[in-house]
Amino acid sequence: MGRHVVSALMMVAAVALLSPPARGGDVAHGAIVAKVRCSTCHFLHRKERKIGPGLLDVYGRAPSISGVPFKRWDAHALNMWLSGPRKVKANTMMMLPALSRRDREDVIAYLRQQTLDVSAASASPVSP
Repeated sequence: MGRHVVSALMMVAAVALLSPPARGGDVAHGAIVAKVRCSTCHFLHRKERKIGPGLLDVYGRAPSISGVPFKRWDAHALNMWLSGPRKVKANTMMMLPALSRRDREDVIAYLRQQTLDVSAASASPVSP
């Protein structure tokens, strides 16, 4: 191997080691943000409607709001919605002051984990 190739490989390895890991969202922080920012209008641990729909098991669910252009609430759809609900559906009643990118990622991670927890609980056998 030539000296330039080795130098290039070492530089790529150094960048990979020193770069921060890709964010997947902080579930614990997302739970706090959701409680502070969402729980006034949404139940976090129930599917029942408060002012807005309940958020339990919302990740992967079809939107209950007519006119929303998403088939289900996945990371992309939730990010778009939390970036500005009125950009997605102009006449929505939801008025959400902008969430930072980090807060959106964390709330989405929290909602995803909550859905996984609900799925795991319903899949586990019930003891007599």
